[in-house]
Amino acid sequence: MGEDRIHTLKLDASWRPIEIIDSFKAFNMCYSGRAEVVREYEDEDLYPFPAVIVLKKYISTRRISLHCNRKNVAWRDNNVCQYCGKKFKFKNITMDHIIPKSRGGEKCWTNIVAACKKCNNVKNDRTPCEANMPLIKQPYVPEGNIFSHFRGIAIPTEWEDFL
Repeated sequence: MGEDRIHTLKLDASWRPIEIIDSFKAFNMCYSGRAEVVREYEDEDLYPFPAVIVLKKYISTRRISLHCNRKNVAWRDNNVCQYCGKKFKFKNITMDHIIPKSRGGEKCWTNIVAACKKCNNVKNDRTPCEANMPLIKQPYVPEGNIFSHFRGIAIPTEWEDFL
């Protein structure tokens, strides 16, 4: 989710937060009768977008799965290269396939780690064992929640009563 987009907190019918969605999607859900606006953003320059909506029907809470992408892998590994152990700025972190793509390695949480550019180049098209570059820790699937998408971003004040 981009920081320049407007987001809406979606509550289930029992008023529990279940998801953060794009405000255009929230507007459409309200317009189609599937949800009601609880609170709007108070920016006079914009059309009053929904800040918080509540669903009319109860749905079971589902676990949020995070996409295995560079941003989330760097977050999971705390911007630490899993080969040399040094911490890097996000722009200097790459994703490395433990089992290389050329050998059928998948792009999945348990086969991807954060690596600095130097280590990624040294490891090249080999496994960590073949490159004599043991992993600092085994990769894992991180647990996600509705706030996983908002790492480092301020939570809107319009949501505070519902969290």
